[in-house]
Amino acid sequence: MYTRRAAAGLGVALLTGAAGCSALSSPEPAVVDTEFEGGIDALFGESDVHVVVRNDGAAGDVEVTLELLDSEGTVLVDESQVVSFEADEQKRVTFTVDVPEDTDDVEATASPA
Repeated sequence: MYTRRAAAGLGVALLTGAAGCSALSSPEPAVVDTEFEGGIDALFGESDVHVVVRNDGAAGDVEVTLELLDSEGTVLVDESQVVSFEADEQKRVTFTVDVPEDTDDVEATASPA
């Protein structure tokens, strides 16, 4: 026999469970590798930078961001792309950027879009 209190508790449990499921159904991207064609020291001017991203979660859109930094950590170039991923898929995302001469480091990140 259900009481009002039991029915209310069941409703809260169902809502909590549903909220947990939606959190599990989003992409879980991670940057696996970042590479310059020819290496960072060989490239200044327009160059391709490849960011390898692995999605360990569900299918969905992922925002991949590339930053080129100088020796002091100042961001010289900041580019983003939104890419669709299937569940458990790995992709190589290519950025064509103008690499400034004072570029010293590269950082790439990926997050659900």
